[in-house]
Amino acid sequence: MKLRFKPTNKRYTIMIVPEGTNPVFRFKLRSTTLIVASTTVIVLFIISMVLLSINRGNSNVITSLETELSRSSDRLQTTVDDKEKAIDKLLSELLELSEKSKSIEAKMIELETLEAELKSITSGSSTDKLASSNVKLSSEPSQDSLEESDGMGGEDIPLSDEDVLSLIQETKESISNSLTEMPDLQARLEKAKVTIEDYKKMLTILPTFWPTISTRTTSDFGSRKDPFTGRLTLHSGLDIGGQTGDPIYAAANGTVTEVGYSSARGNFVTISHPSGLETNYLHMKIVTTTKGTKVNQGDTIGQLGSTGRSTGPHLHFEVVKNGSTINPEIYLSKPGEDVGL
Repeated sequence: MKLRFKPTNKRYTIMIVPEGTNPVFRFKLRSTTLIVASTTVIVLFIISMVLLSINRGNSNVITSLETELSRSSDRLQTTVDDKEKAIDKLLSELLELSEKSKSIEAKMIELETLEAELKSITSGSSTDKLASSNVKLSSEPSQDSLEESDGMGGEDIPLSDEDVLSLIQETKESISNSLTEMPDLQARLEKAKVTIEDYKKMLTILPTFWPTISTRTTSDFGSRKDPFTGRLTLHSGLDIGGQTGDPIYAAANGTVTEVGYSSARGNFVTISHPSGLETNYLHMKIVTTTKGTKVNQGDTIGQLGSTGRSTGPHLHFEVVKNGSTINPEIYLSKPGEDVGL
């Protein structure tokens, strides 16, 4: 026995009755059509919900991505700003380093000039150089450099890449040259230092120290009219006027070889120096040293006076070389003057 199912295909009528006397609209639908339409609506609804859900998810993702992008942009901008600041700082340090390298070069030139001047002072054999040499050793900036540092201006024009590379190369070469030359210069200056020390020791045995407080010379070495007779005579020393009682100093290291009095010299002292020279100090008020005493340059040996053949208080100072008097000003340096050191 076979069972057969016949699909039912009932018909439905949908009426739309408007208000008033307008005609009624009738729609006749079969059940299959209604089922298909309902299914389609349901499917479309489900699809719409799914799409809406997907859209909402995508919106959230887009919003999150936009937020992250904004943060990344801010971080990137901050990084760029930091890098620009770092570059500016590096450029500033580069300029400072360049200035320092130039300063080092200038200082090395000064040191080389100083070395040459020191050699010119210490290498000569003539004692005349002791009086004529006058080198000023000073780290103070010159007036020209002070004037150059006054006043600055101009447009704010940033350095180009080529300018920066050129400055880097120039600074690198400057520092490299300075580092290359510095050991040799240091060695030469060490030798100069030893030479200067020897030179300073030599100055202590030469009569370079001014022998009293006053620097007023009343009669130079050489020919002059004699203050007593008016005749032309040879003045064998240097007369330095001063106040009675002013201290008299040893002009160099040495040994007192004679202390005495004579009608011409008055109270006097003679000192023999390791250099082979002798110095005489005449017309002293009193003598405060004794024969055989070893004295150092600058030691007090007596007081200024006007004893012996003298017209007033002064010191007659003589330098004797190989038995003959010579001009003391070849060696002497007045207080405040530089003798080359």
